[in-house]
Amino acid sequence: MGFILRLLHQHHQYYRALLAVEVLALVSLSALQRAPRLVGLVYLVITAVKVWRDSPLLPQNRLQIGESSSVPGLLQHRIQLALRRRRVMVIGWLLCLAMEVVWQCALQLNPALAVQLSAPHLVVWLVLILQMLWGLVNALADEPLFTGPVLMGAAAGYLLVGFAGGIALNSLLVLEPAAFNLPASPNGLPPGIAHAPTVLGAAFGCLTTLGSPVLKLDHLSVQIAATVITVTGQLYIAIMIAGVLGKRRPQASAQRARSRRGATDQNATLVRHRRR
Repeated sequence: MGFILRLLHQHHQYYRALLAVEVLALVSLSALQRAPRLVGLVYLVITAVKVWRDSPLLPQNRLQIGESSSVPGLLQHRIQLALRRRRVMVIGWLLCLAMEVVWQCALQLNPALAVQLSAPHLVVWLVLILQMLWGLVNALADEPLFTGPVLMGAAAGYLLVGFAGGIALNSLLVLEPAAFNLPASPNGLPPGIAHAPTVLGAAFGCLTTLGSPVLKLDHLSVQIAATVITVTGQLYIAIMIAGVLGKRRPQASAQRARSRRGATDQNATLVRHRRR
């Protein structure tokens, strides 16, 4: 039982840290327009929260000898799968780090190569973020009660969809710059770097169904990307309402437990009176 509580505590710390980093990134979006190179670093930091808080490299996340032996067989199998996903996340994050560095350098030194790398760059990032989002949804679904940390985790997952959309639109900007209403790049920076904060803001505009004037919706590729971001965000909300927000609250559970104990005590009292 103590092992299960420790895992839940780790998840709650992860929810808080992820939401805090995402909110800080959104608040800093205006400042990032003066340093657009840091947007790639923002994506790395957000995904690094999962790697750091949930990494098997940390001593507090390791299984102790004999600790999992007391866990039922089915739950033990799920724990082993979760530990395996942790290792995959570490490898995926390192791959994204390498791809981001190569892609940023190619944007500056060899734009033709950057165009060729945009599709692999997008695929690698989306696989990592979707794996991260899938793990987050599963962790929230396994939560026994609806608490503050669970609400934070649900909000963090919703924002994560917006950051995934920002990466998708940024890669699309390199592939089809004519599909965006953007001015010339300042300071001679490539559009994929100079307009990265603006494109990220446009992704959150699509996520909240407000849209963005940055996108030319008469281009099919941009229209598809905007639709996917919007539909994914609405689908995520529906899943959260059905699977997470419908959980019992701790106060309600405590009240039910007290009511059951009270009913049991009353039944025991009646039985004793009848015996007399």
